[in-house]
Amino acid sequence: QIEYDLPRIARQWSHLSRQKGSVQQRGEGEKQIEVDRRILRREKEQLQEELEQVRTQRQLHRDRRKDVGAPVVALVGYTNAGKSTLLNRLASSNSLSENKLFATLDPMTRRVRLTGGQEFLLTDTVGFVQRLPTVLVAAFRATLEEVAEADLLVHVVDASSPHMLNQVKAVEQVLEEIGAGGRPVVVALNKADLLSTDITQLTGIAAELPKVRVSALKGIGIDELLRCISDNLMLQFVALDVLIPYDRGELVAQFHQFGTIEDESYEANGTRIRGHMPNNHSGPLLAFQQIPTKSLRAEIHGR
Repeated sequence: QIEYDLPRIARQWSHLSRQKGSVQQRGEGEKQIEVDRRILRREKEQLQEELEQVRTQRQLHRDRRKDVGAPVVALVGYTNAGKSTLLNRLASSNSLSENKLFATLDPMTRRVRLTGGQEFLLTDTVGFVQRLPTVLVAAFRATLEEVAEADLLVHVVDASSPHMLNQVKAVEQVLEEIGAGGRPVVVALNKADLLSTDITQLTGIAAELPKVRVSALKGIGIDELLRCISDNLMLQFVALDVLIPYDRGELVAQFHQFGTIEDESYEANGTRIRGHMPNNHSGPLLAFQQIPTKSLRAEIHGR
């Protein structure tokens, strides 16, 4: 708002300058213009300092989430696509849900547990708009960084909108601008209950992206969306079958903290654990692997 107001101050006080009419004498309007400009510049500097503090705080929060080890899933989409409603449905939270631009100014993060015991952190973010002004991208950089560092994006699309494809392109453009264009994406075609036709094969949305037809408001397709999220997150995991010596109990604790355990037993030479670990936490365990290390990609696609 300040960036918008600054260049328009002169016009607001031009009537006083015209009334004074003297070139040599400084008019009341000109004096007031300088006062207003100084006030706005001070407000701008203060807001920039506060934004930098927010960015620092958010980075600390992201660092703590990395220590927890749970993958992060970020909801993205055009304004009023239904992201906050979907967050409420998936995580039973009480996030604010309003039909307005940037209603979610503070990202909401909730822990979601899947039926197999796997957990992930679900984050809501601000709604995007077409041709998002550069100044707004900068102002909400702290919030948008949540998207760029997420493990998986769920692109929530208002499937009932006549401008759906244009909105999809607008979101994809913003994702590119903030450095999140290469993140894994699942498309949630929201408000699909309002349509009678099958929209999962729509052209204009990348064919290779998994698409799920949902209604966040009515709870339709939520289980399928959770399965799709789980499958895509598991692509970032490593299947492990390790025999951990008894003097390396910290690795057993690490597996319990960050991984998903399918079987655990106690043998003569150590603790045998079979399960899955995030790639970024599996390094110390690879030395104790009993079977060849593999990603879950082939496993999942072979279902």
